[in-house]
Amino acid sequence: MEVKVASNSTASGETVAGLKLDVCLNGTTSGSSFEKGSTFKRYHIGVKGAPPKVRLPPKFIVKQYNNCINLQECVEACVYGVHRIREDGQIAEPINDSCRRCHVCSLACPKGAISIGKNPEFEKMGTSYFTPDRIETIYFEAETGRVPVSGAGYGGPFAGRGFDSMWFDFSEIVRPTRDGIHGREYISTSVDLGRNIPRLEFDGSGKLLSDVPITIEIPMPIILDAPLASATGGNLRVALAKAASASNTFAIIEAKEYSDDLAAYASNLIPRIRANEMEQFRELINASRIVEIDFGDVRRIKTVKGYVRRIRDVNPSTLVSFRFPYDGESGKRAEALNKDGADIAHFYVDDKYVEQDPEVVKDAIKYTHSYLIDKNMRDGITLVSSGGIAEASHVPKSIIIGADVVSVGLAYQIALGCKVCYGKAHAAYCPINVGDGDVEWATQRLLNLMSSWRDQLLEVLGGMGLREVRRQRGEIGRVMFNQELEDRVFGDRE
Repeated sequence: MEVKVASNSTASGETVAGLKLDVCLNGTTSGSSFEKGSTFKRYHIGVKGAPPKVRLPPKFIVKQYNNCINLQECVEACVYGVHRIREDGQIAEPINDSCRRCHVCSLACPKGAISIGKNPEFEKMGTSYFTPDRIETIYFEAETGRVPVSGAGYGGPFAGRGFDSMWFDFSEIVRPTRDGIHGREYISTSVDLGRNIPRLEFDGSGKLLSDVPITIEIPMPIILDAPLASATGGNLRVALAKAASASNTFAIIEAKEYSDDLAAYASNLIPRIRANEMEQFRELINASRIVEIDFGDVRRIKTVKGYVRRIRDVNPSTLVSFRFPYDGESGKRAEALNKDGADIAHFYVDDKYVEQDPEVVKDAIKYTHSYLIDKNMRDGITLVSSGGIAEASHVPKSIIIGADVVSVGLAYQIALGCKVCYGKAHAAYCPINVGDGDVEWATQRLLNLMSSWRDQLLEVLGGMGLREVRRQRGEIGRVMFNQELEDRVFGDRE
């Protein structure tokens, strides 16, 4: 007898009491892709330190004034190592990078010889959306693979716009046993890519009549989007491919930028092909499990049946994804893609537009998901969303309002040194640089970032009392929106 439990990604046989048990569980982050336990295998991403090559300016400036009389109270008080003693017994210059602005040192100094202030250079980083704090957090996650925790608490605004106007319902947080990170209880972060049918049909003898579509399971709802063009883009793409392969998810690569050194990772790559260039990439289509067709800025497409048929003629088993910008027709377009045989609908918003209006991506996901539900065809297509993903919480927030999978783009490039570049290419002054000897370093930072974000997804699922991320999709009743709460309490002020 064979029992198969498809929980995360690929499965491998374990013999338990005479049964062949195929199990993959999720959990902590260390070692290789799957760590063997006594009776199960635990999915995790290999994490190790990967210091940045482009250092950020310190967040705070600690000043030590001339009235210091070397009492060294600050050295005793600081738990972060900002203050230390030199070999000659005097207090050394403060280490600004280590400061958390807890003010314990300044309070402990009897002479008031210490002050702590914001660093103007740090405040100038990034944009109004990819803020300095978000960039600093991304750097920490990419360097350590850990979940960031601030001992000084959160001093920012209570609510913002877009994803920042949403809060999860953590009513189940009182149940500490539901803890996916530490493995005390199983929580799945696996999702399926592809079409699902609403029911299975059998004949009188029990023979399956339904044509079951092909789906691909990935162990977390995150894929990596194609990077912007850069001087060292070839090495960046190799690092992207290696990270996708090591974590068993997918990375999107522009087909025209595909090279021989990516062939070893083809099973984890999604070539993005321009609609008018399909014939040039028949071999690439044949070697890929998923192919994405991009129509660029062309939004009014009557049908994609012809494109699906041409791809299936080359590779019948490949999944077909179509990429369009979010707009007022996204719901109807997703419906049409479903009817025309597409497996995946990839909708996006350029990050520069999200910066101008953070509500745009949140509203677009909600609308597209709700439209498909109203048409009774939500499970007929996978909805991939990209744009505006600037921190770990944006992944479950995208999912709870309707997305199946999130495609991360600018955030991982920031982890490699990008200064927040928009458009099709990194700016000439952007310090992102993956040299010939930096591929392993870049790969590790990408893996660390994904591991940290997945751990934070597990924390959210555990707090909500959900055993799998599939259950979270579209669970809008379990999320609170700031505007709705204010309208309920204070009334409609418009």
